[in-house]
Amino acid sequence: MSQNLDQTNPQITPLETEEKQKSKYCSLNLQNQSLLYKHIYNEHKFKKFIFAFFVLVIVLNFFCNLSLFIANFQTQEVIEEYYYLPFHQLDFWGAFFFALSEGCVLILTGIVTLDSYKIYLIIINIGGTLVALILFLFNPEFFEPASHWIEYSVQLLLTLTDFLFIFQQDKTSLMYKYRYSESFIIVVTFIMSLIKLLIYGDIIPTDDDGERQAHYLEYSGEMINDCFAIFFIVIQLNKENTNILQTMQMQLDKLLELSGITLRE
Repeated sequence: MSQNLDQTNPQITPLETEEKQKSKYCSLNLQNQSLLYKHIYNEHKFKKFIFAFFVLVIVLNFFCNLSLFIANFQTQEVIEEYYYLPFHQLDFWGAFFFALSEGCVLILTGIVTLDSYKIYLIIINIGGTLVALILFLFNPEFFEPASHWIEYSVQLLLTLTDFLFIFQQDKTSLMYKYRYSESFIIVVTFIMSLIKLLIYGDIIPTDDDGERQAHYLEYSGEMINDCFAIFFIVIQLNKENTNILQTMQMQLDKLLELSGITLRE
């Protein structure tokens, strides 16, 4: 009976054992590579979706600022009588969402990390615009001056944040190529933000209402900031598209290599 068992279960040779181990190792290696490619692909796809969302948010913010700029051509008396509340609510909500979107994009791209001093700039931008918004929502007439002071002060930092979009770019990027021209625009925008603060505080006297004149500088400056952010995110979207295609190509090449298939050029 033992002879029959030996015949039905022949001894496995060392060579066969080695081949089985190699086959198992190759199978696991291929599976790990497939999971890695899938993870990389999903990560780039997620970033692409998030960037597309933030482009939409900032484009909407640009046109909100344009609408506020046009509405500001009316006299201060007309603004306060007919659309004081929605005018200012749109102003403060827009400033907060822009600061939040800008911060998320800078963190998502790795330009700002949690262990970097730059994160404090993002925290001040988001926190300051949020405080200004909340105070205004509590009591618009009572807290409007304080909210504007906070908002205008924070917008000085928001303008300086645009430098991160330029000088933290890859040196092959289009934004980095024209960095000095863009820096000049940012400096001009920063000066506009500073003058806006001085006009609102009546340190620089004007013939018209100081708040209304400050609004012209505010909305034009914010539209410039929107353009910088949109341009930066569009570049990141193109990068993610390229990364997705490269990942798919690498996975395809590996599958063809394992299958022994060679593509003719």
